[in-house]
Amino acid sequence: MTMETMETACIDAASTAGAAAAPSFGQLVAYLALFMGLSWAMMYFIPTGLLFTVLLPASFYVLFSIVVFCPLVSGGWPFAPPLGNWKPADGVWKPGLSSTALLAAVAVAGPLATTYLYPRFPLFPVGFWWGIILFTVTLWYAFTWNGWPLNQKCSPALRGIGGAAVIVGITALLWQLVNLSGTPFAGAPYDPRGPFQAEWFFGLLVWIIVWIQAFSNVLSFQQWPFYKLPQPIGEIANTAVCILLGWLCWTVSLKFMSPTFSFAAVGGSIIGMQNFHGAIFGYYPFAKYKQPRRGICNFVTELVLAFGWIALMRLIMPPVLAKAQAAGLPFDLNVVSVLFTLHFVALLTLIHNFYFLRAPLAPSGPPPAPE
Repeated sequence: MTMETMETACIDAASTAGAAAAPSFGQLVAYLALFMGLSWAMMYFIPTGLLFTVLLPASFYVLFSIVVFCPLVSGGWPFAPPLGNWKPADGVWKPGLSSTALLAAVAVAGPLATTYLYPRFPLFPVGFWWGIILFTVTLWYAFTWNGWPLNQKCSPALRGIGGAAVIVGITALLWQLVNLSGTPFAGAPYDPRGPFQAEWFFGLLVWIIVWIQAFSNVLSFQQWPFYKLPQPIGEIANTAVCILLGWLCWTVSLKFMSPTFSFAAVGGSIIGMQNFHGAIFGYYPFAKYKQPRRGICNFVTELVLAFGWIALMRLIMPPVLAKAQAAGLPFDLNVVSVLFTLHFVALLTLIHNFYFLRAPLAPSGPPPAPE
């Protein structure tokens, strides 16, 4: 399936899911604010030990499965539009509840597998280091490679299951690049003893995600200029550029700021703003432009919003940080803020957008063509 036919299927699903008018900018602001409030309450009121040592490491598998079972990889299979077992008469509850249950099952099965099968490491904190590799590969496979080559000719089921297998397999290979030196787990049986220290590699991957999203098929630049190249040359070039720019941002930023401010506050906020600006606000107000003008305007706007978001996190997240530090957990304000941004606000809005069809607002449609 090409991106064009996927867009047509998404349009058909959105048009048959409800006749409500497209939401206004103000409605979308309220929508985002609602999920921010819900996310903050969850982080504050869920027992701190359970939240940070179990739920958050497991949430990487929720992020993984959201992408695998969304239109970009499986076409919404098995329960959601446009290609899952769904029809307009089913409304929003069938795909919403069924898909959410599937995500929860993956979030349980994934940590159990890494704890008891391979690589057999503790969920906290080693699960965070594995999780960022998993999430990076997931976005790379969906956003940079468009699920290629499975999305060209396979059924939605095979694209979903096969894509998940590809992502987990590459994650296991990249795990071999990590070493746990400088952590209490150095030399453990599950320490791969690779060339890259785990915490340094974590920050590098966050910055690579910034550029994967910037040049993704559905955010900022919509794969401009790489989509002009034949497959897989365009995907290879896109991958190389994202790795190079991510490495430059990470290594240069470390000369001027602390590691957590670099990857968590700055990098994490840019990732969040790319997601919110594209997935919630539909590139507002730049969708009328063609690429690359649209992408430049998008990216500059997202950078400005990111620094505003950092300031906002300084205001609202200290109570959550205080609870984490009182429990003796090794988190600072930057890390708590990025967990709020990506593992709560982004996660909840994506589930609601993809599987509950953004009810009661009209479903979001596909992005406009790049040109």
